[in-house]
Amino acid sequence: MLAALILPILAGCSSDKENNCPGVSSVVETSIATIFKPNAPIDPSNILYTVEITQVQGSCDVDKTAINSSTDVNVSFRATRPPNGAAATYKVPYFVAISQFDRILAKKVYSVEFHFEPGQTETTFSDTIQSADVSAGKDKKTFDYLVLIGLQLTKAQLDYNRASGRLNP
Repeated sequence: MLAALILPILAGCSSDKENNCPGVSSVVETSIATIFKPNAPIDPSNILYTVEITQVQGSCDVDKTAINSSTDVNVSFRATRPPNGAAATYKVPYFVAISQFDRILAKKVYSVEFHFEPGQTETTFSDTIQSADVSAGKDKKTFDYLVLIGLQLTKAQLDYNRASGRLNP
C-alpha cells in the first residue's frame, strides 16, 4: 500500500520538472522565408524557394531549484519551390534566442543545409540544437524564460512576410 502512495508522488515530481522548463516556440513573423531568384524583382513569379518552420520541440533538464536549465531543441522545416527539374542544395539560416518577456537575452544563429532532388518541389528536413542554456536571474525561475526559434530574415524578407499577409491568422 505504501508503494501505491509513493508512485503518484514520484510521477508528480517528474511532471513538475517538465513544467519548470522554459517554453519553446517559433516566432510567427520569422517562421517563413521567401527566397527570390538573384537579381530579379521581388515578384511571386521570381520565387526560387520558400522555407518555413513547421514544428519546434524542446526537451529540458532543469535543476531542483529551477534556476538553471539546458534545453535541446528540434526544429522541423519544409521547403517548396516551383517545378524546374534541376537538383539544388541550399542553406537556410535560423536563430535560437533566450528571452524574458519582451527582452532578448541571448541569440545564436545556426544554418541547416537542405536539398531538392531533380523534379522535386517539396522537401522536409530538421536540425537539433543541443544545450540552449538558461540561468535564471534574481527572483526568477527557468519557467519565466522562453527559447524562441525563427528564420534569420533580412529586413526585405520580413517586410515581404508582413505585406504578403501569409502570416495573418
